[in-house]
Amino acid sequence: MNQTEIKQEVEWLRHVDLIDFMQSDTLPSPWFPAFKSTKSPREETRWFSAIAPVSQIPALVSNSHGWDIGPSDGSPSVWTHYEEGRVVERRYCPYGNEEGIEPIVLYRSFHRMRPDWLELAQEFRLFHNLFHDVRQNQYLKFDSNGDELVAVQYGDSYVEILTDLLRQFCDVKQMALALYLESFRYSKRTLTELGLEEQRNEWRGDRYNLSLAIVPEERIFRRTGIESRGLMIGAKKYILPGPMPAEEDKEPESFQEFIIGEDAKGRSVSHSCDPDVLADYFGKNPDAPHYLTPVFFRPEVLGKYYHDPYKYSVEDGYVRCGGLWGLRIDNDNPDYVMVFLGDLGRDLSEKERNYWLNFNIPPQGRRMSKTTFRRSFMAEFADPSRPDHTFKHAYRRFRDKYRAKYGWDLFLPLHGDDEHFLTALHLPAKDSQADFDAQLLALTKVLIDCLNEREIAKHVQNLDRGDKGITKLEKFLSEHTFEGFEEHIKFLRVLQDLRSRAAAHRKGSQYDKLVSELGLKDEGQKIVFGKLLIAGCRFIEYLLANLCNGQASYDPKKPGSDTSGKG
Repeated sequence: MNQTEIKQEVEWLRHVDLIDFMQSDTLPSPWFPAFKSTKSPREETRWFSAIAPVSQIPALVSNSHGWDIGPSDGSPSVWTHYEEGRVVERRYCPYGNEEGIEPIVLYRSFHRMRPDWLELAQEFRLFHNLFHDVRQNQYLKFDSNGDELVAVQYGDSYVEILTDLLRQFCDVKQMALALYLESFRYSKRTLTELGLEEQRNEWRGDRYNLSLAIVPEERIFRRTGIESRGLMIGAKKYILPGPMPAEEDKEPESFQEFIIGEDAKGRSVSHSCDPDVLADYFGKNPDAPHYLTPVFFRPEVLGKYYHDPYKYSVEDGYVRCGGLWGLRIDNDNPDYVMVFLGDLGRDLSEKERNYWLNFNIPPQGRRMSKTTFRRSFMAEFADPSRPDHTFKHAYRRFRDKYRAKYGWDLFLPLHGDDEHFLTALHLPAKDSQADFDAQLLALTKVLIDCLNEREIAKHVQNLDRGDKGITKLEKFLSEHTFEGFEEHIKFLRVLQDLRSRAAAHRKGSQYDKLVSELGLKDEGQKIVFGKLLIAGCRFIEYLLANLCNGQASYDPKKPGSDTSGKG
């Protein structure tokens, strides 16, 4: 070992790096080790933390008997005080100590009856409204846009918290962040070889306290090849909180300008979406564009929301992100989306508006749909005209009516993991084979795969071995003497065939033939899927008219019985 290596070994054994850290106001970033235990042949380290009242720091620093609180501490307890053998006070302490020190992480033990675990303090979880993702060993925080952030990550021997979130918590509580450290470092060199003498030192400042011992390895603890060690025990430091955050500390919001028209030379005219600078019907800002000025976007703007149905929901006239935000939209026209200028500024965050800005297009003769005009300006109820909206409305209406009337589902409810097949079902924004395949799978799932074959079979007499869903439905309708169902059964078979040859398997000559028969090459995927949706609407309307809305209904207990609800 040369002199440079010896110097590095001495500094390492002396904990020079950790002493500098403990004497400073710095914190590990971006991740703070709220609890961490590491072990290797050369070292063992334990990190722990808590939050402490600022007023207690002088007394805690002067106490050189180790950490103020341990990983297994922090549970509620009752402290009893005596004078001359007589109880004078019994005091409940929610964190097990009278100094008001609160743990951030608790080591939970159950007497070996159940597995031990590390538990994040409930108050911290509630303050940041953290979601516990057990599968990923994480706690997630959601911002106002619905974007998720990993706030805490943990394992069997560590819990790490984003430093900024922890400091924010301390600032609001106006309590100091206490960091506790214990470190054992081992060397294969003797103190003599390292040019060291046995030593014990203590450092104490206004907000830190630590001690270090460098000693030869004791024979009773001697490890193979270890001759000396440096021990930092009971080290602790306190980081003061910042000022209490104020609501007005938020950065001022910036409102983007969206295209609202064109000038005489055909150049785009834009205006801010800030609701406070727009005109209204009560005389506000009379020279400015009206709050209800239409702004148009390419239909692809909704792709982000369709593709993440567990987070977003695109509905007839509305798009929402869980319970965080919602925006009124006019999505009844398949070629563009319209939003009122003021709604963009009022209902979307600055970040979300930046996304929409990428899809902004000039009006160029575009108009809001008749559906939106009737709803927004005439205060009338208006059904959508887009086939995907119409289909979903009819499908849900039929399921509800059929179950209410007969007590069982003709279409089985989708499993929670499959609900997106219905909620995210939509007319493709443009001709795209990938989007066409995905929507074809969804339409087939809700119309064919969801057929309640078991219940349908109970109401059919002449079933053959091997009869599947569509055939069972065909015999069900036939035996109950409904008329006009043949075209709908044909549609279901075409839909299933197309799904099989287009989306579910490798494409080949049979797929090309079917595509040609449907006119897909000539009309494009968007138009063809729109036609499939219209056929699906007709099928559902047929079921509504014949199974739900007739004056008399078939008797589900008597297969083949007549009905006055014929198509």
